[in-house]
Amino acid sequence: MKSLPLSRRNFIKSSVATSTALTLATQLPSFAGAAETAQKTTQKKPLSAHRNLFNGDCNFLFYNPELWQPEGGAYSARAVHRFIDLLATSGVDTLLVNPNTQVVWYPSKQLEYVLRGYRRGDRSFAQPIAAGNAGLSPTQAEQFVDHLVRLFDLYLDLTEAGVDWLAECSRACRKRGISPWLSYRMNATHFSNAPDSPVSCQLFRDPKNRLSGRIPGAAATTHAGWIGLNYGRRPVRDYMLAMIREGIASYDYEGLELDWLRHPVCLEAPATSRQTDEMTDWFAEIKALTKARRASFPLGLRIPSNLGYLRTIGLDVKTLVQRGIIDFVTFSNFWQTSWEMPHDELRRELGPDVTIYGGMEDAPNWLETHAPSLKERPAGPEIQLAGDNAFKSSQTSAGAKRIRGTRYLTSSPELMRANAAGKLVLGADGLEQFNFFVTDQVRVPGQRADYAALRQLADLEFLRGQEKHYALNTASVQPTKIWDVAEQLPVKIPARHRRALRLPMCTEPAGTGLKLVIQVITKHTPTKQECGVSLNGAWPVFVCQVSENLLFAAGPYAKHVEEHTAWNYAGDLTAIKDGWNEITLYNESNEDLDLVGLELGIVRHNMS
Repeated sequence: MKSLPLSRRNFIKSSVATSTALTLATQLPSFAGAAETAQKTTQKKPLSAHRNLFNGDCNFLFYNPELWQPEGGAYSARAVHRFIDLLATSGVDTLLVNPNTQVVWYPSKQLEYVLRGYRRGDRSFAQPIAAGNAGLSPTQAEQFVDHLVRLFDLYLDLTEAGVDWLAECSRACRKRGISPWLSYRMNATHFSNAPDSPVSCQLFRDPKNRLSGRIPGAAATTHAGWIGLNYGRRPVRDYMLAMIREGIASYDYEGLELDWLRHPVCLEAPATSRQTDEMTDWFAEIKALTKARRASFPLGLRIPSNLGYLRTIGLDVKTLVQRGIIDFVTFSNFWQTSWEMPHDELRRELGPDVTIYGGMEDAPNWLETHAPSLKERPAGPEIQLAGDNAFKSSQTSAGAKRIRGTRYLTSSPELMRANAAGKLVLGADGLEQFNFFVTDQVRVPGQRADYAALRQLADLEFLRGQEKHYALNTASVQPTKIWDVAEQLPVKIPARHRRALRLPMCTEPAGTGLKLVIQVITKHTPTKQECGVSLNGAWPVFVCQVSENLLFAAGPYAKHVEEHTAWNYAGDLTAIKDGWNEITLYNESNEDLDLVGLELGIVRHNMS
């Protein structure tokens, strides 16, 4: 039989194994139970080769031309291949490529193309796009126009050279043994304030096809990030189905993700049973497209873990799993990566027959930190990320001497390893990186994405014995908070009271020279506070050391801001459990303890 490409081989083997198991079940009734078990096992095998996933948005190849084509000149296919080469060298086995917002970003001849009508350097083309970004001031919007024009000109370089970057991405993946998948953004609302701009599809210009933008709350408040396409309308579903059909049928990809985290809006809540059934049937139509393209073509969702919220907007994930419509699910927070994602509970709810990936985002949490090496406040995070920006500094003085901001996960291998370990130890089948490249995109001096840290990141046994930096999620004040796992911090612990927090961690082998440091971060007070720390019920430790340093630096961000005080406690490394760990704080002070952060380091260095 003619051999197929390596990336498809496991899929074919799995189909043969499943067929054999079913035959045995028919011929030997006494072994029916064993055959059923074998069938369920083989259903997961097609995705066992896909553990280290990297998600690239529709611009990811174009944000940093200086990295992928440092020699300059017109942007070329060389840049695409260099990026894919780096991913392959870094151990990525699957690349998910996002080809769309409300319109496609590759040179389609049939669909609405974002750059149709664009001419090189045309600022007037980009101005309505920037104006539609609600997170920008007028001055920032003009700076964003410059950014967009530079970006669009790179696309034009490729188009004029006859290069379709979406096809080139797949070719580069095939060359390096990476499995190429598509990842469609189901409701991209970054620029919803501008229905008439080039990034909005024609349907969106009709108010009937738009959601109201209503957000949860006692008042009838709306938010631009919630004004998406209304999937209750058949023309909307047909439009998105046509977009997905072209990607599947016309390009050489072998998996499909429907990304509902950019953004999780679909129908006006609460959706009716009829509307939810319509959406389920629509997903079945997409499943039929994948089966028609290739016998083994995994279909999945990237979603928040709030399954109840998803049901209220018409997305019945449990039914999609039960009916075999979807093969995998990636659970993630929106921008702040998840530390407390209950993968074990989600597995119990969805059952054994769906692959579950742990989604890793690019902000460790919203804790503000200080970058002593920076002399000027970087503009990149605020201009390029705007409304989805983790850079929510309280620093208002332009002349302030201490530059602060939030950390980026992918600039710290220790944060990456701990975040991955917490997901894998709870049973995640693999990892999906999202916004990994944003660390480079925003061009903060001294901050680079650490691609080398991706290698073996989805291997829990490899992670054991490595330095790690665990953290907890902190509260978001944005309306997106309903989508994320509920945060445990910040919290005020009254005088003479205690509070227990939980965090998934992995055990560490003996003899590695590693130590456990538990860092308690509080609001600064002029008086000494007495706080004890207990790990998994052990006798509380009250001896601690004041520190202004983060457990590990993340790029230039190395210290705590002056409004915070950090206390380092020596923990018992052997007390860590595989899975959920409980850290209990005992406030023995005569005043409240304002806890803003709790972070744990698996370290080899001495802390100060």
